[in-house]
Amino acid sequence: MNNLKIIVCSTFRDFKGTENDEIQKVFLKSLENQTYKNFEIVVTLFGEKNVQNEVKKFKFDSYFYDSVIDSNYRYSLTKVLLNTIEHANKKYDDYIIFWTTCDVIYDSNFFETIINNYNTNTIGTSHPHTTFSSLMKFEHKKENKNGKLFSGFDLIYFDKEFLENPKVKSSIEKYVFNDWGVFEHFLIALSEFSNNLNMINIYEQSEINKIENDRELTNEPNQFLINSHKLNSIVFNTFLDENKISNEYFDLTYCHLKFNITIKKLSHYCKFSNDIFEYIKRKTRRIIVSLIPNNIKIIIKKGIKK
Repeated sequence: MNNLKIIVCSTFRDFKGTENDEIQKVFLKSLENQTYKNFEIVVTLFGEKNVQNEVKKFKFDSYFYDSVIDSNYRYSLTKVLLNTIEHANKKYDDYIIFWTTCDVIYDSNFFETIINNYNTNTIGTSHPHTTFSSLMKFEHKKENKNGKLFSGFDLIYFDKEFLENPKVKSSIEKYVFNDWGVFEHFLIALSEFSNNLNMINIYEQSEINKIENDRELTNEPNQFLINSHKLNSIVFNTFLDENKISNEYFDLTYCHLKFNITIKKLSHYCKFSNDIFEYIKRKTRRIIVSLIPNNIKIIIKKGIKK
């Protein structure tokens, strides 16, 4: 499998001369610096004007697809993935699709690590991420936030065999996620449709650094994020209910624990034992709440409001 094509799947904020541009450029540079060179990037555009010229400055193959969505939304991560799947199926007999945000930085051995751990019918990640509040702090390795198991997944990759599962394929097409939030929960929950699935986390071999964007520069206030999360949560809840899948997938620590750590398992779980303990407490509370009759819950809520 040393010649397996990796297809990076993403969308970008427009390049407008801000620090957020520089974060995206560092992301692109980390792709260019990969030791494993058999990859390309497929970018979905939602009206951005300057993305194509900037991406083409880097030394790897790039492809661009224009998408139109409802005017109430800015972008659709569902469209981003579907465009990449269509592109991959037209060009290759086999591949890995590498869904990622563009505010993360990969070690130069990242793709090589994926290939070295690859088995057919795979969904993989490297999680959690080490987060920096600015590009400058990343460059000087200052004031980083150590990753937590309940933090977001900014990378999930999957191979053709996984994506060609009929239930996986139809679900990606049916349940549409727009704007920010919840999409990674959905992608991981798709694992419920596959038998003999290889779910791996290469964190102990190659980590991800994440740099927080300045959301004021891109006009993404907290209310935008809250509204996006609410709407996508409705879509995700519908998916879970219709397919009789546990709503535990809303908890990202649960999602993390679904993956197998490739090396140093014991030390990994010791390192994040506090996060795991907090997850167990959350799960216990959820179980207890589920056992309380609805009429009692109503009385308790009324009492709290008083």
